[in-house]
Amino acid sequence: MRDLIGKLEVVDDDTASALRVIDHFDRLVDERASTAAVVRAAAALAGSTAGLHDAARAVVKRFTPDGRTLTGKDAGEWRHEPVPGQPGSWLWLERAGDDGPLDALILERAARALQALSTGSSDPSTSGLVRIACDPDATDADRRDAVARLGLTGPVTLVLSTSANLRATLVSSVGDLVVALLPGTPTIPDGIRAGAAVAPDPLRLPTALEQARTALRLAADVGGLAPAVVCYDDLGALAVIAERISADEAAAVGDVRRLEELLAGHPWVVDTLHAVLDQPSLRQSAALLHVHHSTLQERLTWLSGQLGYAPMKGRGRQRAAVAVLLWRVAHGTGQEAATQNGRPRG
Repeated sequence: MRDLIGKLEVVDDDTASALRVIDHFDRLVDERASTAAVVRAAAALAGSTAGLHDAARAVVKRFTPDGRTLTGKDAGEWRHEPVPGQPGSWLWLERAGDDGPLDALILERAARALQALSTGSSDPSTSGLVRIACDPDATDADRRDAVARLGLTGPVTLVLSTSANLRATLVSSVGDLVVALLPGTPTIPDGIRAGAAVAPDPLRLPTALEQARTALRLAADVGGLAPAVVCYDDLGALAVIAERISADEAAAVGDVRRLEELLAGHPWVVDTLHAVLDQPSLRQSAALLHVHHSTLQERLTWLSGQLGYAPMKGRGRQRAAVAVLLWRVAHGTGQEAATQNGRPRG
């Protein structure tokens, strides 16, 4: 299937996108994924909140595109899809405005996946066991079983990455992200953008997943000045900002909007602020930026006038640090966009 998708991308991207959706849900069935994993996948692929009314359990499950659980409520007026073989159960997408080009297919394949998972009996694959071990909606018994079958004991480092190049024995997918479980506290490989968190007990992997998601929101692109791999335990109080402020809320802050305006004509703005906030002297900051220290001083003088505060002095330094942090929150959601121009990514 993946070879076919690759060939079709060259001549017919719409068909390739549709096949990518089908392949994603087929893999969830093969891995014996949980009900919650299927609904989360629908949300990630559609780029909108997805919900399930499970009549057999009399519960409602709703998830955002980045995998967060929302308070349950019924489907209301949203377009919904019945789950075959499960009377009274249905899925829906909470999309404002017109349907996306793949919404109908996503709902249909998710519903069929739920039907297949409710009737199948084969054991989950390693990837499926990893997903169950990390799934906050899995039962305690299922999580214990998955952890035991994966052979996990003691601390486990969970790495959540936007890169398909993350290599590990125990690896799976969470929405559009790759999750890997590394026993102990190993060194995380270079060359990837990732968030990491340590579960002191494997049964606490769902908590580690959410912590790694928070860390990923503050990770920079590979090759930039800021770290591309961020560990939750290193964040301390900074984690509270990433956990409690959404990307939209961060983007709406005046200081963040000003950074965006300046970046349009001066792409060095954020890197310059990061360097002067991170290094103990202007000369070291200039060396990190590969510019002469006099050039850096000119940039800072210009920035002070444009920002309305001096980013190297007192409160101005604190303000600049918070602005850059919120800028990263606005741009690093912990969940790369599941769609691009309405199409799921490969």
